[in-house]
Amino acid sequence: MFRQRLMRYTVYRNMFLSFVLLTAVIIALVTVVLYALFSWSTAKEVGKISESMLKQNSVVASVIKSQVYNFGNLLLNDKTVVAALFDREGDLLKQYHASRVLRTMQTTYPFIETIGIYNGLTETYLDTKGVTLEQEGPLLQQINDKNRSYFQLFPRKLINPADGKYDNVLTFVLLPSYYSLLPAQGAMVINMDSDYIQKLIGGYKNDVSDSLFVINSQGIVLTHSDQSLFLENKSSEPYVQEILNSPDSSGYFTGQIDGRKHMITYVKSAELDWVFVSQSEYNNLLFNMNVLRQASLGLALAIFVISLLLSIWLTNNAYNPIRVLLEKISSVQRQKQNHRRINEFDLLNTTYSEMSEKLSSMVTVMSQTQEAEVLGLLKSGEAGVFERFALSCQGPYYTVIVLLIDGLDEFRAKVDTQTRAFAREAILRTAAELFDGEGARAAGIEEGLIALILPGLTESGPQASAELHGMLKELQETLYHSLHLSITAGIGTTENTHEGIRRSFEHAQTCVQQRFFSGKGRIFDCDPALKVPPEDRELAYPDKREKMIIDAIRLQQRSRINREIDLWIKEIHTGDYHEALFYMNQFVGSLYKQLHVSQTRNQEITNVFLGFTRRMTSFETLQEFQEELKELACKLSSDIEETGNERHTEVVEFIKQYVGKHYARSDLSLELVAGEVKLSRSYVGKLFKAHCELSFNDYLNVVRLERAKELLLNTDAPVQVISEQVGIFNTTYFYTLFKKNFQQSPAQFRSQMLLEERKA
Repeated sequence: MFRQRLMRYTVYRNMFLSFVLLTAVIIALVTVVLYALFSWSTAKEVGKISESMLKQNSVVASVIKSQVYNFGNLLLNDKTVVAALFDREGDLLKQYHASRVLRTMQTTYPFIETIGIYNGLTETYLDTKGVTLEQEGPLLQQINDKNRSYFQLFPRKLINPADGKYDNVLTFVLLPSYYSLLPAQGAMVINMDSDYIQKLIGGYKNDVSDSLFVINSQGIVLTHSDQSLFLENKSSEPYVQEILNSPDSSGYFTGQIDGRKHMITYVKSAELDWVFVSQSEYNNLLFNMNVLRQASLGLALAIFVISLLLSIWLTNNAYNPIRVLLEKISSVQRQKQNHRRINEFDLLNTTYSEMSEKLSSMVTVMSQTQEAEVLGLLKSGEAGVFERFALSCQGPYYTVIVLLIDGLDEFRAKVDTQTRAFAREAILRTAAELFDGEGARAAGIEEGLIALILPGLTESGPQASAELHGMLKELQETLYHSLHLSITAGIGTTENTHEGIRRSFEHAQTCVQQRFFSGKGRIFDCDPALKVPPEDRELAYPDKREKMIIDAIRLQQRSRINREIDLWIKEIHTGDYHEALFYMNQFVGSLYKQLHVSQTRNQEITNVFLGFTRRMTSFETLQEFQEELKELACKLSSDIEETGNERHTEVVEFIKQYVGKHYARSDLSLELVAGEVKLSRSYVGKLFKAHCELSFNDYLNVVRLERAKELLLNTDAPVQVISEQVGIFNTTYFYTLFKKNFQQSPAQFRSQMLLEERKA
């Protein structure tokens, strides 16, 4: 049975393989993790053991240092050796006896390779193996240059006179500074056998370590199991650098040596500048690694076999619902007879598609019928339509909801007709599904406008209204996340008659127009029981604000233009939708007329006005109109700035000439000259001040005072007469104005000018 299902059914086979693959991956992962954890913990324990054993090896440094001290003291206490060091005559007998004593001592200490004493008084050098003064010359010279401490360590190669080969030795030197009886140029040279020290250290070497050696603080090898590495400088090796730079006296870590992973353990001697280092290849740390691998593999295989059986059981149980479903489809038997293999999903998909097509056609016909019924109920006056609707839809109260797509023009520009039709159907379906429990019916009234009739058992109240607002909010969020569409909703009144439903529809349409003032994506409720009655008001067209906007445009004051437009919008914001549209059209027409825009003068600006007027009805919010109006005003201001500078100069020059001719008129004023140039008083005043940096009245006073100065100098007329001749009939005001501008009275000015003429 299992083999038959596995070979025939695709889904069954995929389920089984998925279970097997999943268990295999889990087993492999668990096995690898456990193996890695065991390897890591084992390596850690081995590292600690290796570090502990290496600390025992470091005892060698203390032993060697102690023996060197003891041997040095023994030499210094021997009279024969001291006599040879103090011999000033070069007595061969003393040298002979000293040589015998040194050889005897060497025999007692097996780690000593050779012993030499140097007498600087007679330039003689005695050595137990016949090393000559010439051979030890560089060492003795180094001793004379560094005569500072008790003893010094020199790892070096020393030639053996017996066979001519080099021996690896560690040389300790006793200097005169240690013992005051020694001659100033005397020294005792003790050469230790490096191989002997390696054997001593090797006695503590464990079976895991591949190599065990000693380096000094400069990274020079002092002793090594491989004699060829003696005196080799390993300071450039990364693991040696890590050891020398470490502040710890001991430790272990892993590193790469010759491309292979190693466990490196080190201990720094407290007695000497020696560092004991142990290297162990990582794979050799675990003695039973192969056994561990085989055991892990066997355990994993056993678990896999168990999981394989478990996968068969799980597949059979998980597949049972699909098998039962397939058996209910009559075509399965034919599939079994005609095909060796069956894809259950393809079979179910084909059957589901056939059923979905049939069901979809039925739903489409039903939805079209219901939509036609809603349209007839909202637009026709036939009572029979309402009776049929009431029979199929629970009541007895009904509320009409209007859904308005925000940004419809932008939506039209982005997508084609087919996509827009799909979005309309999606909104209808989403709304119908969301309000399905309420028995709602939906219909598309026109593009971008959808209506819902929501039945209810009682009249609307605060609680029912809150629930309805919550459902509409959910509808808005669903449409925004699924279709990226924002909608505004308007809720009509609750009615129980045919005419009432149509009235509720009209109220909902009026209500949704509040989007123009409050913004998009909101929910507006027109229920009289919930709506607060508006205060009594009389909205008048803000013509004063209009004049201020036009003046700001003419004067190219951009910031003022924006500020005045904001205030104009604020004043019409309290009206209803149709009042706002009326005032908007009135304002644009007045703007066109006041700024004298004509096709003969500026066709481009005329086209801008025409385009703006065509877009007036497409503005969905007052804010959109506000932004577009600011752009239009800025374009008009720029056009005036480009074409009006010459005209402004002509107007100002005309006013100056007019003032120069008629300054004596007592009725000369800003209103008078504004009438002469056929412009408003405020505009002429601002234009004149912008060009002359003086107000009109200040300029008129300057002209009159300059003429008065001429009359004071050239005539003997009284000041009162001169004041009237220049157009100032108030003599007191003339005196005040004259003194303010020239810091002296008219009489003082005349007297001073006459005095200056007489002196000249």
